[in-house]
Amino acid sequence: MTFDYRKDNRTEEEFAADIKFRTLKEKFLMELYAAEMRHMGHTVVLENNGTDNTGKLKKKGVTAAPDYRVTTNGEVALVEVKNSPVGFKWTFKVYNLKQYVKAGASILIFWDTGYIDKDPNKINLDKARFGMITHENLAAMLEEYEHYKEPKFGNKVCIQIPKDDFSKWLTPRRITHV
Repeated sequence: MTFDYRKDNRTEEEFAADIKFRTLKEKFLMELYAAEMRHMGHTVVLENNGTDNTGKLKKKGVTAAPDYRVTTNGEVALVEVKNSPVGFKWTFKVYNLKQYVKAGASILIFWDTGYIDKDPNKINLDKARFGMITHENLAAMLEEYEHYKEPKFGNKVCIQIPKDDFSKWLTPRRITHV
């Protein structure tokens, strides 16, 4: 994956800021997930995978590999974390989904969190939901939904999943440990 593809129509400064904030948000969400799983009695270990998750801008050696290796009760899974600030849709980049499917990775998705890019602590815990989409379900989603170019995602090819279909792909969960 090239730097220009990732950067799309943003300036390098905008892209660097986006990477910094997105990494902070994703780390917050992974830790929130781990805390939730521990609250439910599971043993969870989070490790970096594919990147160091520091939020520093990298121009070379970047992949679409899932960001985390999560060990739950001794079982290892590759996990990419995603966030939808709204509760009525999820939007995913097709290229990235294909890479996750190829790697056998799942997506941990949080939705209806509110806009938390610059301050994850502003998450709406009452409305937010989360769940894990398996790589098998990611592959099925790629087949089921229309592919289109999304201007908000740098005109990259995406799919959009409507709210009514969320429970088709995962079991929605509330955040209960807070």
